[in-house]
Amino acid sequence: MFKKPNRKVDRVFLHCSASDVASHDNVATMRRWHTDPKPQGRGWSDVGYHLFIRKSGQLESGRPLEKIPAAQAGHNTGTIAICLHGLDEPNFTNAQYNTLTALCVEINNAYSGNLTFHGHKEVAAKACKVYFYKDILKLDQFGRLGLSGASTRPLAHAAHNERVPDAWPTIRRGDRGEAVALLQRFLMIKDDGIFGPKTDSEVRNFQSANGLSRDGVVGQMTWTALIGTDRIEHFGE
Repeated sequence: MFKKPNRKVDRVFLHCSASDVASHDNVATMRRWHTDPKPQGRGWSDVGYHLFIRKSGQLESGRPLEKIPAAQAGHNTGTIAICLHGLDEPNFTNAQYNTLTALCVEINNAYSGNLTFHGHKEVAAKACKVYFYKDILKLDQFGRLGLSGASTRPLAHAAHNERVPDAWPTIRRGDRGEAVALLQRFLMIKDDGIFGPKTDSEVRNFQSANGLSRDGVVGQMTWTALIGTDRIEHFGE
């Protein structure tokens, strides 16, 4: 059973182990790869992932959930990391997918649907993960879970009477998608949907000007301030 950690979590990242070798199908091997001294290993303090799903569907625990993962460089804070054993897409199993979907519903509901799910490749120039996670988890364009039994927190749309900022996803540099494009329109900069250096700079400047923490993370407080700022040209107004 998933036990919600005390630290703040707003995203779940999915990975693959990049191996189909049967002897690698366990979290102990991942831990050795990550903790062995360089150059054989990475020299980390523990395995980078919190949870590992074997080909049989068996779920194994890795790094304690209370600890920040070491799985998505630059995007570890506020996340949970899940790894499925495998490399080539046809070799992942239905048993793994069944465990993954059940686990993600459990995690999602522990946070009342107020988090999003992503593949490692969304924030890194990597093929990982290689299975079709968006289809498996029935994710929408923001990464919200669409599986049966999953609690949902609807993302508000542009119309002013539908704005509910505490239901909007937390986003930051490296993220992409419609939520980022909406943020950019609020800031009146090019809405390409890519949270790059320009968007990051504009967010930090806005946060400083409005007495918020200049951390570049767009959460409930920043969304609320954006909506309430007169200089922003809101939709339909």
